[in-house]
Amino acid sequence: MKHVPNLLSLSRIPLSLVLIPIALLKKPVLFLAVYLVTGLTDVLDGWLARRYHWESKRGAKIDASADVVLMLSLLAVIFLVLKLKFKSYVLIALGAVVALKLINLVFTKVKFRQWATMHTLANKYTALPFYVLVPVCVWFPKAPVSLLAAVMLGTVFAANLEESWILAASSAYGIDTKTIWHLKKAQRQPIEVPLPRTDAEERPKSAAAR
Repeated sequence: MKHVPNLLSLSRIPLSLVLIPIALLKKPVLFLAVYLVTGLTDVLDGWLARRYHWESKRGAKIDASADVVLMLSLLAVIFLVLKLKFKSYVLIALGAVVALKLINLVFTKVKFRQWATMHTLANKYTALPFYVLVPVCVWFPKAPVSLLAAVMLGTVFAANLEESWILAASSAYGIDTKTIWHLKKAQRQPIEVPLPRTDAEERPKSAAAR
């Protein structure tokens, strides 16, 4: 049972990829159904892992990889399938977000010897408007979404900027670091070093052993 969260995370990869052909076929009802199931796997995997203490480094990496696949699939739906035309400032904001995300990935690999993205609170919650924007675009392709997209990308950029700050300030990689404030708080806590036992503490044990 402890592998259920990992299986849910893995299932999000094919579910994310199948969104592209569904959007091509112009099946908004089916798209929304698969999209909701995909989002449900993203919620359940983390909840089950925390609820039953099934967290693992492998599971965190699988979850992060599945999130990247979902994000790329949704971008493909928006730009390649729906062919939405955004204002130039939206494209500039998107390029800035992608560039910063790549910088964070490379920085993580160089400094901590692994490919991963952090599960900060900002990364989680700033992605919500994007996930709402996609079904809106599917149902209403002609909706004026440029301003909403620009605001959304601005919040995502700020979240990735915080991740850069956390990466620079961390000595060890913590994929579940919530915020920079939580990191600073943890770094301020004193490290308890166990004191060596005295001869008086060792004698009772020796007597009991005899």
